[in-house]
Amino acid sequence: MTNLASRLVLPILLLATAGHWHHHGLDALPRWVGSLGRRAGIDEFVLARLAIGAMAATALTLLMLGAASPARRRFALVVAGFYAFAAVASVSALLATPLVDASSSAPIALPILGAIAALAAYAILMKAAPSAKPAARVGGLWQPITVVVIWGACIGVGARLDLAPRSEVTRGSATETIFLDPVAWQGRMIPDTGLSRLAPMLTARTLEGRSIVILYSPECGHCREVFERYLAHPITDTRVIAIEIPPNPGSVPLSGDALGEMPCEGCERMKLPEGHQYAVKAPTVLVVLEGRVTCATESDFDACLASLPPLPPPASTVVTPQSP
Repeated sequence: MTNLASRLVLPILLLATAGHWHHHGLDALPRWVGSLGRRAGIDEFVLARLAIGAMAATALTLLMLGAASPARRRFALVVAGFYAFAAVASVSALLATPLVDASSSAPIALPILGAIAALAAYAILMKAAPSAKPAARVGGLWQPITVVVIWGACIGVGARLDLAPRSEVTRGSATETIFLDPVAWQGRMIPDTGLSRLAPMLTARTLEGRSIVILYSPECGHCREVFERYLAHPITDTRVIAIEIPPNPGSVPLSGDALGEMPCEGCERMKLPEGHQYAVKAPTVLVVLEGRVTCATESDFDACLASLPPLPPPASTVVTPQSP
């Protein structure tokens, strides 16, 4: 039973939690963890990526080490106890917050199940009698070296994960409201804005060179003015990506709302997923250079578009003087 708890239950629990966090992004990050990160000055995206990498590394370490010696058993006890404490804290935070969707029990059921599994593993490990004498050391330095490699690889992979930002669900509402804060995206890479989760091709399309990304609504007259003024003709050495914000679920379009397709010659067009309510001002303009947002605005479009600087030459370009 001890091996079952340390080599099966705990690793599966940790890997499942890491996968859940990766799939759901910052929505899966417990709010109390996010609060601690903000107090320490750590960005939530960085904190979530490090946590996912650490959970995966811990799971792989448990799978490799097991619980054959007192030291390994103590490590499994610490992991089980910490996970149980974190799961109970998450349940308490979810019960205290007004942003839980009352129509779904999934957000609170997951940490409850995790706490039960971790406490069961902790109880099994505590009940098992420790070995009378330490197990013989086998393999020399291969185990510590393997552990270091596992942690380095998992943290490295976790640091590069694409995570979605937080979305808030109003209590009692069946429609998810996704809050986007483009002004706060300035200086961030596109995956850190969460847009690549909503528009999967965006990261690849903005990774090289300069791009202009504009979020717009088809019924927005001001959006059409911005398109006509800045984007009706191609901009040299710049890719333009127009992302349509779909109407809110259940909304009824008025007869005068259909403005037709926005004038944007050579634009690449994308659309945010339907079925959600998006809290974002239209139009919103982003200037992206080599995957990083260098300018973001909801109103001062001249600052981002009127005087775009020329692109720097590629780093690999070498100019050799010609002989007379």
